[in-house]
Amino acid sequence: MRVILIILILLPMYVRAADINCRGLVVVAMDYPQKCSGGMAFKTASSNGSWICPPSKNGNSIVLTALTAGKEVSVYIDSQGDTITCSALPQYTPARYVIIYP
Repeated sequence: MRVILIILILLPMYVRAADINCRGLVVVAMDYPQKCSGGMAFKTASSNGSWICPPSKNGNSIVLTALTAGKEVSVYIDSQGDTITCSALPQYTPARYVIIYP
């Protein structure tokens, strides 16, 4: 019984560990509502030319701020069971969350 409880407690940490970070400068952004659930798409220096979709309108703002200010962002993406990497992202991959650095 204790083993099951420990697994249930640790499972969310393991799932979150499956995210990859495609950190880098935002090199380009565009409005593409048909592909990104009504939002924009962007590329980072580490996304190898693949477009990424921010997770929300606030994510759009963070990306645009980073682009205009020349700041790095961390873009966390579900690795889908380690089947994708930053250098081999499918086009228009949805991000889980975006962080801008000062």
